[in-house]
Amino acid sequence: MEFDKLNDGVTGFMKGHMIWLVIPFSVIISWMYTSLEQVGESTENPFEGTPNDVPISQLCRNIEIDLREMLGEKELPAPIKAQNDILV
Repeated sequence: MEFDKLNDGVTGFMKGHMIWLVIPFSVIISWMYTSLEQVGESTENPFEGTPNDVPISQLCRNIEIDLREMLGEKELPAPIKAQNDILV
């Protein structure tokens, strides 16, 4: 085990007990992979309309407004406003 090899270069109260570092390092690595999995699941489908998704409706509406302005139309749809600080 790699942590057991560290015993040769350590002095003090940890000498001979470096193998116990496996536990906290395993917990940290497990937490990192769990967090990565949760981020992956929340970004798996970016167009569902949840708070972390791409505001596709607002983007489409802005493109529509810009195109209609370029065509010279006067009656333009209203831009989509955020609801509870979330763009859907």
